[in-house]
Amino acid sequence: MYITHAIQKTLYAGMICCAAQSFTSCHTNDNEPSGNEPVGAFLLSVTGESAEYLLQTADLTQGEISIADNKKTLEQSGYTWIFNRNPSVAIGLIYQQGDPGIGLAYTVDAERNLQELGQFQISSRFTSYGFFDHYALTSVGGQTPVDSQGNALLDGGGNPRTDGVTFNFIDLNKSLALQEKTITTLNITGNGDQATLSGVVDMGNGEFLTGMVVSQPRDPNAGGGASTGVVTYPDSVWVAAFDAGLNLKRIYRDNRISYSSGRFRSAYYSQIGKAANGDVYVFSGSYETTTTHPCGALKIAKNATAFAADYYFNIGEKTNNYKFRKVWHVADNYFMLEVYNDLEVTVNTAATRYAVVDMAAKTFAWVAGIPASDKIIGTGLPTAYDGKMYFPITAESADPAVYIIDPASASAVKGLSVTGAASINAVGILTL
Repeated sequence: MYITHAIQKTLYAGMICCAAQSFTSCHTNDNEPSGNEPVGAFLLSVTGESAEYLLQTADLTQGEISIADNKKTLEQSGYTWIFNRNPSVAIGLIYQQGDPGIGLAYTVDAERNLQELGQFQISSRFTSYGFFDHYALTSVGGQTPVDSQGNALLDGGGNPRTDGVTFNFIDLNKSLALQEKTITTLNITGNGDQATLSGVVDMGNGEFLTGMVVSQPRDPNAGGGASTGVVTYPDSVWVAAFDAGLNLKRIYRDNRISYSSGRFRSAYYSQIGKAANGDVYVFSGSYETTTTHPCGALKIAKNATAFAADYYFNIGEKTNNYKFRKVWHVADNYFMLEVYNDLEVTVNTAATRYAVVDMAAKTFAWVAGIPASDKIIGTGLPTAYDGKMYFPITAESADPAVYIIDPASASAVKGLSVTGAASINAVGILTL
């Protein structure tokens, strides 16, 4: 059905710190610290007037720190930071508009000092990311697959195909060794279309799930960097299960919701999340204008090979038909949604409203205690810890701050502020 090829990338000499050798093969499938692990540091990526900085703190719940107290000034700006639990590592990915980008990796030592583990080069750009087993993964669709001799595969008209999805596997156990692997997706669902993949959810059994945005090939004359063309089946959802070799194990499919992915320009935001009991919830923000489905969610019960026939959550009726863009797991069966501000959604529509859903009870509540939606000028990537969500928000006439959201009450309190910063790009946890 598809072809896999691998190219072992050569890392820059001398870039890998010996601390990377302390990684073990131990891995947990839950990348969110439960609150029982000793916290080595809370790490924040912040932007100043002309650079991006890494700050370290022992407490996110109160007080303020200054950007002048940063632990590291980065050579480039615009990193996407993702945090793994075991091994405990912060990965910085940078999008270089198709050019090779240098990724970063950090941890903390036993004395809670920030340590650079090394750097790695991603040759392809990325539009989705996550963790699986002992790897950090990135993926990008719309690539031209090649045969074993390196020749481009052609379509029926003699043109290079665009159904390739290129993955980067960054090995957290082997000094950040990186492998690039490409699969083809032409007719992967049996309807003649190709797919862009969205998100990575580790199932804990040697497989990961990823949402499939299935479409015709993208018009090569269209602007922007997205890899999706005309969506032929906007009222259907597909989720693929792959193993570490990118062998397709199965496809979950249903017609009760639209595809599972948030969209913004070339980015594809994961809308799949695993609850504490191992059940997976597949959300759809109904981004596609041609879908007749409201935004909603289905369930894949732990170890199930199909969607649960008796589970459907109509989230659209809870939001008064406002759609959502991003989804994060908080704790237990609680998830947080980033909801659009307008009913009509385009690539430029703001999304600065937030809600908590209990997926087991099928309840919905708007988050109270955060700045008003029309006052929020920026947000960062949050982190879940000890049953709560730590969410960076930049509001008008205020220093960027971390808000602590309690999912049970759907209420937030303001925590740590960063003075001298234009924004907090991400917050995460490095455990000892």
